[in-house]
Amino acid sequence: MVLESESAEQIYSKIRGLIREHHKWFNASIPLIASENVPSPSIRAAVASDFGNRYAEGWPGE
Repeated sequence: MVLESESAEQIYSKIRGLIREHHKWFNASIPLIASENVPSPSIRAAVASDFGNRYAEGWPGE
C-alpha cells in the first residue's frame, strides 16, 4: 500500500523490497508453467537491452 505522504524514494524502496522477496520465493520454487520459468541472466540482459524492443518484418535477406 502506498501512502500519499510517502516520497518517491520510499515508494521505490518498498517496490524493490517486494521484488527481492518475490525473487527469493521464486528461486525456492519449481515453476510448472513454462511461461513462468526464469531466463538466465544473459537472456534477461539481452531482453532488457535495445534488442528486446526489436521486431522483424518480411523474410531474411529482403
